[in-house]
Amino acid sequence: MQEIEIKPKGRWEVVFQEADKWQCGIYVPEFTSMEEITWLEKHDAPELFYLVRGSVVLVISPDGKEIREVPMREGVIYIVDEWHNAYRPRGVEGTVLVIERVGISTQYLKLK
Repeated sequence: MQEIEIKPKGRWEVVFQEADKWQCGIYVPEFTSMEEITWLEKHDAPELFYLVRGSVVLVISPDGKEIREVPMREGVIYIVDEWHNAYRPRGVEGTVLVIERVGISTQYLKLK
C-alpha cells in the first residue's frame, strides 16, 4: 500500500503514475474569476475531476463558444471531455484530484 498526502505545491503536480497507462494529479486552479480565463483546453481522452477541498468552478464548453460555469460539489465525480478550465472564486482554497491517461494530447483555444 502507498499513501500520498495531498499537499499542493503549485498549479499542477502528478503524484502517481501507473505504468504509462494513467496518472493522478493535484490541481489548484491559478485563476480567481471567470474574467481571468483567456483560454480553454481539450484533451484526446476524458479526465476525471474530484473536489478534495475548498471551492472550484469548472468552466466548460462543448464548442468553444457557449461557456458554462459549473461549481464543483463535494462527493461528485466530474468526467470532462469537452473544452475546459477552472477557477477558485475570489482566490479561496480549492484543490482538485485529477485522473487522466498518460501521454494525453492537449489542444488550446484562445478566448476573447
